[in-house]
Amino acid sequence: MKNINFFKNINKASSLLFVIALLLVAVSSCKDDDDDLNGLPITNDFRVLQVKSNGSVISSGEDNFSVIGALDMVFSHGVNTSTLESALTISPAADLVYTYDASNSTSTISFANPLLYETTYVIVLNAGTYGADGEASTDNFSFEFRTAPFAAPSITLSADVNDFFEGQAATVTATIATAILEEVSMDLVFGGVAILDTDYSTSAASITIPSGSTIGTIELTGIIDGGLEGAEAVTIVISNLINAVEDSPQLVNINLGDAPPSLELRGVMELDNYIDGSGGRIRAVHLLVLEDIPNLGIYGVEVASNGAAPDPNDIDFVFADMTSASPGENILIVRDADEANAMAYFGNCFNDFTIVTTDALTQNGDDAILLYNGSVAVESFGEPGVDGTGEAWEYTDSWAYKLAGEWIYAGVACVENPVGAATDATSICKYPFCNPIQLQGVSALLWDGSGTNGGKAVHVRVNRDISDLSQYSLGVANNGGGTDGIEYTFPAESASAGDHILVSREPGTIATYFGSCYDQYAAVYQSDAMSQNGDDGIELFDGMNIIEIFGDSDVDGTGQAWEYAGSWGYKVGGGTWTYGGIDCAATSTSTQSSACPYAFCN
Repeated sequence: MKNINFFKNINKASSLLFVIALLLVAVSSCKDDDDDLNGLPITNDFRVLQVKSNGSVISSGEDNFSVIGALDMVFSHGVNTSTLESALTISPAADLVYTYDASNSTSTISFANPLLYETTYVIVLNAGTYGADGEASTDNFSFEFRTAPFAAPSITLSADVNDFFEGQAATVTATIATAILEEVSMDLVFGGVAILDTDYSTSAASITIPSGSTIGTIELTGIIDGGLEGAEAVTIVISNLINAVEDSPQLVNINLGDAPPSLELRGVMELDNYIDGSGGRIRAVHLLVLEDIPNLGIYGVEVASNGAAPDPNDIDFVFADMTSASPGENILIVRDADEANAMAYFGNCFNDFTIVTTDALTQNGDDAILLYNGSVAVESFGEPGVDGTGEAWEYTDSWAYKLAGEWIYAGVACVENPVGAATDATSICKYPFCNPIQLQGVSALLWDGSGTNGGKAVHVRVNRDISDLSQYSLGVANNGGGTDGIEYTFPAESASAGDHILVSREPGTIATYFGSCYDQYAAVYQSDAMSQNGDDGIELFDGMNIIEIFGDSDVDGTGQAWEYAGSWGYKVGGGTWTYGGIDCAATSTSTQSSACPYAFCN
């Protein structure tokens, strides 16, 4: 019996200790709560317990407060709102807007107009009766904060076209990186061969970006004069810029032509050393017919060798008189000695050209090319009068291709192949015309808010008009396990040359991360097949045939140069891939603010 009583006493003692422990925890919890409220003593006096901004407690003396910010004042009691609002003051004066929670114990104070930059404000609430049930404060309350200084945003100047013609318009846009509460203004200085008010007019000679906006525009209009002058350059720069900064000097170049062309340059090439590093050569100029041309004989091509100035008396090639051409026709003017090489190199694609041969094409990859209508140069590639050696447009052992009005430069030596005989199909530097669609980017991005799948996507570029995209498909070769075949097929829709298309696991998530860049995609398609983790090869199919692979289907990408875990890969030039760096976006909330902005968005 003694043992039983002994255990009963132990149980009673244990229960008492447990109750005491609970009381201690409760007291500690209350103390913690009180600590969160600035360590204020327990009292029934009316008090300001906390001041918050963006959900975080701030102290008097706060710096860098946003000029469009708001304050949350947390009170010890529900307030008499009219009494509080009539008593609370702010200096310098500002128009205050009050809102309250359900208990009227928290008031959000915002500002009807933006505050002044870099200014110290003081809020004062003198001792008085402010509680809804008559509770009164015994001490004066004062809170001080200072607004952030003005930070001028960076500005860029751009045009919506590279070329416009007499009777047509071109829009010039000034864009600031972020909206500000000040007006941004600038004057524009016009230069170039084309003369303002003679060759073109402008809607204004300055641009103003209103407060709160990010863009301002003007419009240029080509003046119809009936003459044939050839393309004339318009240059535009900024002067007298107020409330913004140029991170680098902004320059817009636009070409003003006489009339919309019927024939345009589409590509130039000097392909060499693609057979065993020293053999094979193709010199050619690629033209696209835009309108019916009853007589191609009015057109000619000049090779401005080694920096030679253009000379209409030295046009190297002129089409045969009365030769016609139809819209959409792709003409390849190829040096006669290189025709057999071109046929072998381009394979089936060679049949997509109308072939014209001549012994006049002698370009070495550093020579500008000019297209003439009669004796007037209507378009040029490169910089006539400049030797292209070392220039961005040099195409030695390479090519350049115009897509959606922009020239793509493959890069010097792009097609060189040290062993064996390369073809366009096997080259890493494929001529875009012969490859209607290509991989442009791959992504397995992870950022703050992406979740596991939000950044998984494949980006393709369309190089030629495609009537039915469903001819093409994608596959993900996971972890080096080899091809898994087709996992996603594009819809039966058309696409135009120059279109960028995104296939995304979660379009909504990546749209938020990419921001305005997302709008640059002509189409975005959702697919759960985008399962890559950054160490997986990506395959592009034409029918059942793999036509391009990013990475290696048979190699796990972990530790490889092409790994893109938490990151991306993007193709530049003729076929070179660049990479963001593993986990480079981890702490970002937008690609523009990350340490590795996606190249397409940058």
